[in-house]
Amino acid sequence: MRKAFTLIELLVVIAIIAILAAILFPVFAQAKLAAKKISDLSNMKELGTATMIYMNDSDDIFYPHRNNCNVPTWHICDEYNDGTGNPLPQFKNLGPNDGGTKASALSRFFWIFMLQPYAKNQNIFIDPAGSNKFTGDIGGTMPCLAAGCTGIDYGGQNSYGHNDPYLSPATPFAGGPANVTPVSSTSVPRIASTIMLVDSTYYGAAPDVMNNSGFTQTAKLNGNEQNWISQAGTSSFYLSYWMNIGNSTWSYNANWASPNYAQAILNGESLFNGPINCQFADGHAKAIQYSEVVGDICLWTTDADGAHPACN
Repeated sequence: MRKAFTLIELLVVIAIIAILAAILFPVFAQAKLAAKKISDLSNMKELGTATMIYMNDSDDIFYPHRNNCNVPTWHICDEYNDGTGNPLPQFKNLGPNDGGTKASALSRFFWIFMLQPYAKNQNIFIDPAGSNKFTGDIGGTMPCLAAGCTGIDYGGQNSYGHNDPYLSPATPFAGGPANVTPVSSTSVPRIASTIMLVDSTYYGAAPDVMNNSGFTQTAKLNGNEQNWISQAGTSSFYLSYWMNIGNSTWSYNANWASPNYAQAILNGESLFNGPINCQFADGHAKAIQYSEVVGDICLWTTDADGAHPACN
């Protein structure tokens, strides 16, 4: 006759299972995060390949981070328009939260939509990690709240941020010329080490040249960065774009005007517990520590603002 478990034996078995679960669950969580990091890096490599194909069709010119549809007046970009002045169904979530004035998302054609015909896969524009990830034409909504970015799903996605100040200026930008000043690969002196895309919660990113993070490698600065990144002093909020990197949400934060730098760093590093995946101007991708991505100007500059001897 089989002897049944006693209550004490049953409690011991349950305790052992609970201990094993406590030991193994963090391991499973780390393995899951590592898998997401690898998948995210794969996305960036595919985006790098798509960029190279795009450049073959554009005389070796990088795409801007957006085209502003302001000629002759602000209107819905032709690429979003159904021909009657309304957005196509797939762009119905890509709209203004400002009553339809000139700052609406629909009046700006973003880089992911320029690259999609070459990428062929919309899912590679979505980071598998982080929160509130979306693309503007396959679902998900999020209002952009920082100055200068008015609209739902503004930027088309919030997974990867472009090197806005140096590698992918918009057209026109901060009162600049009507046509974009293109950036060619031959004008980038350190093409294999110049960031094009980083993990981000907004479609634009930049380094911290004011050392608000405490990570800025000030010896590498040439003194012109603040003026350059703020577009000749007309748009100083671009100096805060380092707080979009990783899982930090400056551009989508209602408290953008009074940022908590320490919290921005914690959020930024939390995506993959320190490393940030980066895609470079030559198309390759790799992970770099958050502090390096935020603080090393040499990873961002094309020397358009003057020579950076410490980067050579």
